[in-house]
Amino acid sequence: MRVIAGSARGTRLTSTRARWLRPTSDRARQALFDWLGARVEGARVLDLFCGTGALGIEALSRGAREAVFVDVREAALKLVRENLRRAHLEDRAQLVRADVRGALGRLARQDGFDLVFADPPYADARVVKDLLASVWKVLTPGGLLVLERSVRTELPEADANDLALDAEKRVGETVFSIFVRREQRERTTNV
Repeated sequence: MRVIAGSARGTRLTSTRARWLRPTSDRARQALFDWLGARVEGARVLDLFCGTGALGIEALSRGAREAVFVDVREAALKLVRENLRRAHLEDRAQLVRADVRGALGRLARQDGFDLVFADPPYADARVVKDLLASVWKVLTPGGLLVLERSVRTELPEADANDLALDAEKRVGETVFSIFVRREQRERTTNV
């Protein structure tokens, strides 16, 4: 596994064979970031269920201004720390050890994120449903959620007032579902 493009291009990332870890393949990451294109440059990024941190690190390498990595496992955050060090990107990263629900609650009080990556456990539909119901709180209006899932995993419906499914991209057995935060939520909550 390596960084595909940008300032850290070619950097080998550390991983492990632990059961809880399922890193996004180089091929899938390249297709995703080619698809996202210029949206990454200058973005504030959140990498949920970060694992090795490959998605957030790729975004930083391609010009994201900052990335926050969230995982409940200290072993995952240790991998992310090492990978950030290898890529020389530590100065634009923040690590948060928490479950995603707790992290979203705390992060909602900060500036919003332009781009959120989420690679939750494929077998837990409840986690995905909870994520889709609450992630809008940390997204800027028009911000994107990139949800990674297996082709065998059904996508639960998102709250129609908060997120809209914008597109999907399949790369092998991986599907990236791209949601956009509707701007009307911002207007209605400020009235």
